[in-house]
Amino acid sequence: MQDRKDDERPVSGRVLDEAIAWQLRLDDGNPADEAALRDWLAADPDHARAWRQLAMIDAGAVALRPHAPLRGIIGRPRRASGWKRGAAAMALAAAVGLGLAMADRYQPLDGLLADYRTGTGERLTVTLPDQSVIVLNARSAVDLAFDAHTRAIRLRSGEIHIKTASRNPAETRPFVVITGQGSLRALGTRFLVRQEEGTSWLTVTRSAVLARPAGCALESTAACAGERRVEAGQSLQMGAGAPGAAVPAKADSDAWKDGMLVVDGEPLAAVVAELARYRPGFLQVAPEVAALRVTGTLPLDDGERALTALAASLPVRIVRRGDWWVRIEAPEQ
Repeated sequence: MQDRKDDERPVSGRVLDEAIAWQLRLDDGNPADEAALRDWLAADPDHARAWRQLAMIDAGAVALRPHAPLRGIIGRPRRASGWKRGAAAMALAAAVGLGLAMADRYQPLDGLLADYRTGTGERLTVTLPDQSVIVLNARSAVDLAFDAHTRAIRLRSGEIHIKTASRNPAETRPFVVITGQGSLRALGTRFLVRQEEGTSWLTVTRSAVLARPAGCALESTAACAGERRVEAGQSLQMGAGAPGAAVPAKADSDAWKDGMLVVDGEPLAAVVAELARYRPGFLQVAPEVAALRVTGTLPLDDGERALTALAASLPVRIVRRGDWWVRIEAPEQ
């Protein structure tokens, strides 16, 4: 029996996007989609949880009315009177969870208490107390932790560009960006830091940065085991252990500061994920075209122009369901 408390937890924005896309696909009446949906539901417990939440909101119970063959997956009503009361409560809880997930499409919920944050389609420039300047990309959040020993920024989520400075020539406190995987000590420089799930990326555009594992002391200037020096024009990925090896940075990796996305042979799925940071609603790419390679420059602040450019340069079509849902698919045969 499914734990009702488990159904009350909000789903992630990504899983919610996928569940809504499946619901819309089933509306097309293609029997093959039901088998594919079963595979998707079985692939991850969060998939089934998101589907149940959508179902309870849509039908006031645990099964979607138009799709009777799938009710065995989602669950069947038991006794009418008691179950209806329970279903109503669960539907309300699911609606709250789903509402939070939809709100997260505009403003990431894990950044609501951050010192500085941006929502979908927003960028923010902040001048720090030492006159350093940070630019937050869309859907990003940071905390400021300047004290007597360290000038620190904690990157909660998203991506930032840093231009370090000091209004006091005698400034000796190190400038450090802290991520979930370690710390990045500036050596008088400009660089970008991106926080993703379980990993973070450093890209240096001027001077150099010391990438240090999580165990290194923030205040100490002494060398720390596992640290790596990353020079201008290099990128580095940080995971749970020591930082990886530096690799050549992608050209124009900071173009987002000026509202542009520059890509060179990137998979369509990755390009769409970046565009989705700037577009409210749900923007998805079908698996059959996700690996198509994209090269060019796309406007981040004009989503319609970006989609038009993709459709003109790739063998894809743009499918819309109202104002909120857009899916990039293979062209009709």
